[in-house]
Amino acid sequence: MLTQLRRRALETEDWLRYHPLVRDLYSQYELWRGRAIDSETPQALARAIQRRCAAARLATDPAAEARIQAEIRRRVRALVGRPLDWAEHIADFHDPHVPRAALLKPYVGPREKGVVYIAFESQWVKLLSIADLRGFADRYTLVVGPSGSPHNLISYAFPALYPADAIFTLISHPRDPEVFRGISDKLIVVPLYASSWVNPSLFTPVPRAERPYDLIMVACFGKFKRHQALFAALRDMPRDLKLLLIGQDQDGRTAETIREIARWYGVADRFDVRSNQGYHAVAQAFCQARASVILSRREGSCVAVAESLFADTPAALLRGAAVGSQVFVNEQTGRLLAEDDLARELTAFVAESGRYRPRAWAEEHISCFRSSQVLNDALRRHALASGQEWTRDIVTLQRTPNPEPARPEDRQALAPEYALIRDHFGLQFGPRRAP
Repeated sequence: MLTQLRRRALETEDWLRYHPLVRDLYSQYELWRGRAIDSETPQALARAIQRRCAAARLATDPAAEARIQAEIRRRVRALVGRPLDWAEHIADFHDPHVPRAALLKPYVGPREKGVVYIAFESQWVKLLSIADLRGFADRYTLVVGPSGSPHNLISYAFPALYPADAIFTLISHPRDPEVFRGISDKLIVVPLYASSWVNPSLFTPVPRAERPYDLIMVACFGKFKRHQALFAALRDMPRDLKLLLIGQDQDGRTAETIREIARWYGVADRFDVRSNQGYHAVAQAFCQARASVILSRREGSCVAVAESLFADTPAALLRGAAVGSQVFVNEQTGRLLAEDDLARELTAFVAESGRYRPRAWAEEHISCFRSSQVLNDALRRHALASGQEWTRDIVTLQRTPNPEPARPEDRQALAPEYALIRDHFGLQFGPRRAP
């Protein structure tokens, strides 16, 4: 009885989290909380913006979302020129290490800037700690990679506070370009995702007949990954199905948490689980499975989908899920599943996995080499249209999972520029190095 109650409580919480009516009600609550903050100090303004951003993320009506966005913009304008203690919002704001940053092009001269790429909002905002921020903005064109919804404090405030006429931004969802247009005229959207930077050479697919696993799910152990949906389906799937789960600890949830939830569904003996694996171990695991599945209803790009495709492992997602990499799922790469018939459809997907050719499609459309060319073209067009010069292209960017130049020779050639950023601007981009 206790097990049934725990299972029902978990499923009810999940249902409430994604129900449109509940989301709209909670959106109104967050909006009310934001309006209740009536102080005009910079810290209070930032908190009020955060509440409105939460309300915008939750809103299911585009018109309501647009009205909230207009309120956010008005508040952001009041922040400009006023000191804000970012350490209240980003715990390591004053840590000079920026691991999610990569140089893509060195500074060439006054009319040809270098190019810097920084992923995750908590990382780009560290630029605002630079004493010579104007010098940095004059020296480098900035490309940022959002981690999820644009409705967050940093995505709104950063363009208003960063002293550049243009900031290039990637996206997490197909609707993001529309949202970014409502944030700032400075933003130039490039339709690439966090999942657009996988290097196919790091994946060596195993012949399908030699793969030891039928199905793999690579997903952190956070609630939004919805492992319970897989366990509910697993009860009605073949007992000889070989399943591998790989994830990272998150929000206090570990592999043991996942095993406990599986026990509530009576399937704790039906899978292998590995936790906190390195990038290359995960890449190898993808190559050892016949199919992969992601059961999130809402998240950012979900790089695991792209990684699966480069392992020549077709991927399944839920139909209607707001997951950026769903745009990569097609007749060659995988399938969208109905959750109310998940056991049957997922079983059929695994059985038919041999008919897909995901790697061939991924190499043609979403490899780090193609994405780097798309980004390079956008940067070059803007530079030339702005009266600047363009004599040198960017290097190929990969994420493993931190961003870095894909070729070792490019990393070596850019080392002096990395050192200049550290010594002159006070930030250490990329892996932490000994002083």
